[in-house]
Amino acid sequence: MKKAISVGLGVLGMLAAAGAMAADMGIMVMNPWVREAPPTARALAGYMVVMNHADKERTLVGASSPSFGEVMLHRTVMEEGMAKMVHQHAIAIPAGGEVTFEPNGYHIMLMQPKQAFKAGDAIEVSLQFQNGEVLTVTHEVRPGAGMAMDHSHHH
Repeated sequence: MKKAISVGLGVLGMLAAAGAMAADMGIMVMNPWVREAPPTARALAGYMVVMNHADKERTLVGASSPSFGEVMLHRTVMEEGMAKMVHQHAIAIPAGGEVTFEPNGYHIMLMQPKQAFKAGDAIEVSLQFQNGEVLTVTHEVRPGAGMAMDHSHHH
């Protein structure tokens, strides 16, 4: 059975929804955000902390967003002194643990934007777990840090 749970941007709303998520799924998402990019950017990166309060490992297997043509789970790795993004087919969230999606690490690659996004905008991203559950999280668009990103994809 698929269950969809939505997380809003408001701190109180987010904490209330997160409490419901922890009780229902065991998964809580904190600090979801997307780096602002130039209006002509063909890809943006999403970040967050995914916490698993359950007593068994959970596996994130995909993501989607109505605002993008394609969404993938990625990880930045260093190869021969160069940072490269590698598609991740699954990311294990350990029981009682967490996985941080951050610059130069795991991230959500949001490709083929259907509009330009600026700081302050909100982007809904649905996270798909191996057991069929779906968690919809609202990511806040934040000003970019001016970091160059290698947008070559290695699958």
